[in-house]
Amino acid sequence: MLDIQNLTITLNMSGDPVVRDVSLTVNDGEALGLVGESGSGKTVTALTIAGLLPRRAMTATGEILLDGADLLTCSRDALRRHQGRDIGMIFQEPMTSLNPLMRVGKQVEESIRIHTNATKAQRRERALSAMAAAELSDPEAIYDKYPHELSGGMRQRVMIAAAIITDPGLLIADEPTTALDVTIQAQIIALLKRINKEKGISILFISHDLSVVRRLCTRVAVMQDGRIVEQGDVEDTFSNPKDPYTQKLIASIPQRRKRNE
Repeated sequence: MLDIQNLTITLNMSGDPVVRDVSLTVNDGEALGLVGESGSGKTVTALTIAGLLPRRAMTATGEILLDGADLLTCSRDALRRHQGRDIGMIFQEPMTSLNPLMRVGKQVEESIRIHTNATKAQRRERALSAMAAAELSDPEAIYDKYPHELSGGMRQRVMIAAAIITDPGLLIADEPTTALDVTIQAQIIALLKRINKEKGISILFISHDLSVVRRLCTRVAVMQDGRIVEQGDVEDTFSNPKDPYTQKLIASIPQRRKRNE
């Protein structure tokens, strides 16, 4: 699904690379966690994969292959076709990503409007179906609401519905549970896990929290100072971390619980 080879990214405003020689693979139907502290380069990596970091703002070398197409060198038109259709994106704070002046139903169906010839009625039907899949109760009522009328957890579910409405092959989730309380966080993780299993959508889950990654992902890659310092099976990494930085991250978890507790 996604194959990153020797990716190095330098933001034009800075002299040093923020991502350094990163190689990473997300297989079909897999959930991979990318973890690291703030400033480690994981969000820049995610934004570059999604085509949301303007090319004029960076210098990048290496390859980002999505089903064989190089997202770093393809035309802008080709990149736009991948965005929203083949790649869905969920951000940390939906209130800053959703348009406060537009009803949420219209925002959920935006990718359908851009990438298909669906009629207005068909777009609404697809939006309601995606909202139901995101476990929003009473999608008909929520469709006509504005973002400020919803709770934080409901807004995040709206973002998830918008991200999965085109049945993308890859879903990138950048710290999607950080701003939520523990109960809602657990619900969102369970929802993403169900989407991964039932829809077969690959997930690249960005987080600073290894314990959250452990509940969702089967593999994990640990990033420090722009580099991947360790990657492998989640349980193996938790049981036997090899890199000192990974050891420190795991040791910092207040209570280490088994995955199914």
